[in-house]
Amino acid sequence: MSEAFVESEIRAIADRWAGMPGMVTGALQEVQSRHGHLQEGVMADLATALDVPLSRLFSVATFFAFFRLVPKGESHIQVCMGTACHVLGAPRIRQKLERDLGVDERGVTPDRAYSVEEVRCLGCCSLAPVVRINEQTYGRVRMKDLGKLIKRGRPGGGDDAHQNP
Repeated sequence: MSEAFVESEIRAIADRWAGMPGMVTGALQEVQSRHGHLQEGVMADLATALDVPLSRLFSVATFFAFFRLVPKGESHIQVCMGTACHVLGAPRIRQKLERDLGVDERGVTPDRAYSVEEVRCLGCCSLAPVVRINEQTYGRVRMKDLGKLIKRGRPGGGDDAHQNP
């Protein structure tokens, strides 16, 4: 069991969702909203509490893109890979961000200050390519903008943290 969760907390989540349609998804969403990601040990305890196979929880957690099995960085960067963004250079933007920040194979920097994630579509196709840092969306991102965006998105932000590049 994760030290961040106590048995009573997992039991309370399971009790709220037990027997409801969508109980696995709902319980996983609640766990993630409290702790930022889904830890394997917590998922195992939740599966036991819900009386469902752990494989069912992993199946749901890996099917839906909004679930995270690894923690996000303090500044979470999402690079849109929808068709318009992809055609206009999003793969190169993602690669440069990963290289410049030094993210590991899980997409997180060793100090957990940053994480980089590829997402299917952010719904801003007319602004392609699009990058979202935490909850701020930046459109028409160019390679030369990345240093400025990283600075704005650094943990603690800056005075200009919510302006476009």
